[in-house]
Amino acid sequence: MLEVANLDVSEEKLPCQPTDLKNICVHEMEQLKKKEGIEYKLEITEESMIIPSNAQYLTQVIEHLLSNANKFTEKGQITLGYGVDKSKEKILIYVTDTGCGIPLEKQSRIFERFERVNEKSQGTGLGLAICQLIISRLGGKIWIDPQYTDGSRFVFTHPLKQEARA
Repeated sequence: MLEVANLDVSEEKLPCQPTDLKNICVHEMEQLKKKEGIEYKLEITEESMIIPSNAQYLTQVIEHLLSNANKFTEKGQITLGYGVDKSKEKILIYVTDTGCGIPLEKQSRIFERFERVNEKSQGTGLGLAICQLIISRLGGKIWIDPQYTDGSRFVFTHPLKQEARA
């Protein structure tokens, strides 16, 4: 609750510095508690991907998305990856799984506070709301891909250039 309150108090961008996205992705995938019957894949560049970000908060978002994917996937695969948008102004980061998925009618509410797809599942329903607050404060957007039907695919954008402060 405190995390939400702290992030919600301001619209100001979070302080950013050069951050290696590749290292964060590799580290978070290594930290994930692996389950039998699931293939864990990274779709990332060979070389470092340095972006202006807040490493602590960016890590928190990736960790949460991977943790959710792991919680709701019993077999198949979980993929973490990224790619530069055609405009070259932002990077798209995604977590895809072959888990139970999120029904289309619930997808529009999934980022609301205390919203849970399954009332029996563990958690407060704040994780995705926090992710959305963080991504917004980093200058990006987050959404669930409604076209993906083999589980869930969460995608978020992150600027490749830091905006000048007024």
